[in-house]
Amino acid sequence: MNIEGKILIIDDEIDICEQISGLLNDRGFTAKYCITSEQGIKEFNKSTYSLVILDIWLNDSKFDGFQALEQIKELNETVPIIMISGHGNIETAVSSIKKGAYDFIEKPIDGDLLIFKVSKALENYDLKNKVNNFYQSKDNNYIANSEASKKVLNSLNKISKTDSSVLLSGLDGSGREFLARKIHFESNRNNKRFKVIDFSEYDRIKIENQLFGSEENGIIKSVGILGEVNGGSLFVKNIDKMNSKIQGKFLRVLEEKKYYRLGSVSPNNIDFRLISSSKMFLNNLKKCKTFRNDLLNKINFFEITVPSIKQRTEDIDGLVKEFLSSSLNFHKINIENVSNDAILFFSELVCVNSIAQLKKFIEWSVFMLSESKNEKITKERVINLLNGFLSGDDKIEKQNFEYLDYNIKQARESFEKNYLSYNLKKFNNNISQVSEKIGMERTALYRKLKLLKINSDS
Repeated sequence: MNIEGKILIIDDEIDICEQISGLLNDRGFTAKYCITSEQGIKEFNKSTYSLVILDIWLNDSKFDGFQALEQIKELNETVPIIMISGHGNIETAVSSIKKGAYDFIEKPIDGDLLIFKVSKALENYDLKNKVNNFYQSKDNNYIANSEASKKVLNSLNKISKTDSSVLLSGLDGSGREFLARKIHFESNRNNKRFKVIDFSEYDRIKIENQLFGSEENGIIKSVGILGEVNGGSLFVKNIDKMNSKIQGKFLRVLEEKKYYRLGSVSPNNIDFRLISSSKMFLNNLKKCKTFRNDLLNKINFFEITVPSIKQRTEDIDGLVKEFLSSSLNFHKINIENVSNDAILFFSELVCVNSIAQLKKFIEWSVFMLSESKNEKITKERVINLLNGFLSGDDKIEKQNFEYLDYNIKQARESFEKNYLSYNLKKFNNNISQVSEKIGMERTALYRKLKLLKINSDS
């Protein structure tokens, strides 16, 4: 067994703790134990554990095992927890699993069974982390055919291996978060977490709680992003939107490498790499009266100007192929099922204003056409898909593509509503004609209209 990590045991019986820790240490694991839930939660919070073995019935503790389970999952939702009890039955085991435990073991502890379940839990945890890192780091290829993107790539190659703060300046949808992830996964912190907080989306109270976490009477209610990102990289999106009060607190974090949860008087040590983004360029931020210069000096050690899609015209063909390949792989569709004229159509779209929109448009189009995997994706099919939004010269007539910023479910529903409403109007609510035109059986069309709450007078 060669999986890194420590195991925390929480049980009110010292004999049980020593028995379990002895078994684990003899097998090459590293184990530590606590005899109360309060001690256990505090210990879990200050160190990194890959597994927790937790007793359900904890005497002389503020929380029982189930309550401690919730507290630990709040701190780290992915860590596996094996519940143990001397009063075990099927109902207890089922209840443990429902509440988020990985497994359950009944006392007295069977040593071989314990080692088996611990090994499986750690293997599962290790696999989940590897899969998560894979999905976070995949599609990490930065298309750089244009001079503007080559300049960015050159800067990234210089800065990634350092621990310097980075400010990514550029427009929304230009790929700032993608570059932030790339910096993280090419850094020496790539085995730790990459966390994102966006100051354009929340009010001050919510975002302060999200960033710092909170405590009440010494009990952690929310660990906060700072508690999760220790050792890793923090990407602060739209840092120029940061409230003045939070600016002061955040500056203190950067200077002292400590932070306080809301409601707490005890500091927590913190170490992370700061990557920020802003629509405002550095010179404009310096002139901004609402942004602290002392904080700016901390975040702008290295500025990278991220070019817009209009500044990356030489990259568009490569971007289209990259996004298309990723979407096709997801839906298990062969690239040969996409015609060259369809690829060219994606490359020449005039409706998209950013790289993010181009990516979402391609993903959305493949998603909508993926139900017929055996049918070739052609320019004609894409245009027919966008029938309600296209003019006769195949150019976008109505640039009503706000749904590109929706999730897939919302985007599909938005489009289908517009698409069906358009065709109903075009054929004067003749269901038979609409059915034939769009290739949907009448009864299925009726169900879809009812589901989308579209009125038809046919």
